[in-house]
Amino acid sequence: MKNVVVTVVTTVGLVLSGCVDEADHHSGACGNPTCVRRVAEREHRDAKLFVKTDDWNALVGRLSDEKAVLKGEITQLEDLIDLQLDAADSAKVWHSAQIVKLTKQMAYQESRIWKLMQEPNLPDPTPTPTEPNFTDQVQESLKGVVYIECPGRQGRGFVIAPDMIQTARHCGEGVADFLIIPSEAHKLQATRAISDKEHDTATIKIDDHECVNRDLDHKVKYGGKHDVALTPLNIGPIKDVKLGQSVYVIGSPYGKINFNSLTTGIISGVNRDWNSLGDGYGWGVAFTTTSPGAPGNSGGPVFTLDGVVRGILVGGFSPVLISVMPCDLFLADLDPIRLMFTTDRYRREEVVEYDKYGGYDARREQWGLER
Repeated sequence: MKNVVVTVVTTVGLVLSGCVDEADHHSGACGNPTCVRRVAEREHRDAKLFVKTDDWNALVGRLSDEKAVLKGEITQLEDLIDLQLDAADSAKVWHSAQIVKLTKQMAYQESRIWKLMQEPNLPDPTPTPTEPNFTDQVQESLKGVVYIECPGRQGRGFVIAPDMIQTARHCGEGVADFLIIPSEAHKLQATRAISDKEHDTATIKIDDHECVNRDLDHKVKYGGKHDVALTPLNIGPIKDVKLGQSVYVIGSPYGKINFNSLTTGIISGVNRDWNSLGDGYGWGVAFTTTSPGAPGNSGGPVFTLDGVVRGILVGGFSPVLISVMPCDLFLADLDPIRLMFTTDRYRREEVVEYDKYGGYDARREQWGLER
């Protein structure tokens, strides 16, 4: 009964469209405007499906699956004819007609797949990555830039590891009490730093990540006591940078009142020796930028447009003649720097030998040690 209903519905569709052959009616090969329009609508749905899913393989795979189903039905009909050797010729003719119809449908599916494969306007399934938007890149960079306060000084720094901040040596030389302020008003306390003896760079160690901001609104916003996770930035060498390349600087010119100010410029000079101008801090290996700077920007990162930190801003002699220490000065020494912070936990023990005549006291006096 079900087959009869399907046959009747199909026959009515053929009569209404003016077609004689069902397979031609399905593929539009009949040339009937109604059938051609229906085929065009179906192919339009294919294109919409591709655009919606943005998945080339999904659409071609679906059509291939439909083709495989049709091929399976043809095989079943061929097997059925082989089993009907003694059946009436009319039954064989009907099944043969079905095979012809399904074969045409399968050919049509193949043509749909072929059209998709030849479509010139479809995007590459593996498009090349695009450059990030500059504004978005700056927002990512801000996550790793910090403001530094210490007795009598202030400056900027940037995160090179989850527990280490890089800055300029002159921002914290001789200081063991730092207040580190990342974005969103978090505050961290730091009490240990080491400096490069020859260049204007320094590293601050964060031993405790608990926020020390005592503001009540801040505590309410973050649920009381909370730790602050620092986001390390991408650090790169100066060898990849060229004269005239664009850069940007994030700093706080003239203090925290200008927290997270952005300036842009270019690399205006490379391989500069400013030792005679750096007040003894070690500016013998430097490059310069036209990105404007001012007191308060010292220690801050200088980025190329790919978001990689290439240097530490240390000073200048005009708003557009700014000296920068390349990251190469510390990039290869990150492991020794971390080791130096670790050795602060240990001490070297002196060996005291026993003197059978004077005991330990005689040996201590010989060495000049206190009793």
